[in-house]
Amino acid sequence: MKQSFAIILFFFLLAIFSCKRPQTYPIVPHITFKNFIVKDTVDILDNNIKKGTLIFSFVDGDGDIGLQEGDTLPPYDSTYFYNLFLEGYYYENGIIHKDTSSVPLYFRIPYVEPQGQNKVLKGDIKVDIIYNYPILHDSIYYKFYMVDRALHKSNIETTSLIVLE
Repeated sequence: MKQSFAIILFFFLLAIFSCKRPQTYPIVPHITFKNFIVKDTVDILDNNIKKGTLIFSFVDGDGDIGLQEGDTLPPYDSTYFYNLFLEGYYYENGIIHKDTSSVPLYFRIPYVEPQGQNKVLKGDIKVDIIYNYPILHDSIYYKFYMVDRALHKSNIETTSLIVLE
């Protein structure tokens, strides 16, 4: 009798301690810069270009990251048509300047459906940026942030210094 009670108690304790509570995160997305890689390459017309790849990680507590193709009605029709925003900066004579000469860098991160009961989304995002010649600045960096479907703005992250020439 004691032996069967000990076995039942063992399995009961095993069941209790093997169930983990899901880790919770804030519903506002949090991003972390990981890397920026620059490569020389060619475009589809065989022109020499440089391609930069921004890599950053994210975590979102309620998993509402990304936009679907059909997300074009308010509030996703103007400012929030995009959900990743980058601002470029460059050095000139030791002074930092905001780059207003290039096209604004806005991107649409595609929608990702969270799986299971825990809606937390974590992952890495890679974004390619094409630099056509002539390149105006030899050293740049970016500040960037993302917005989730509920229009929660993430923290602002900064890349390391990027040398293009």
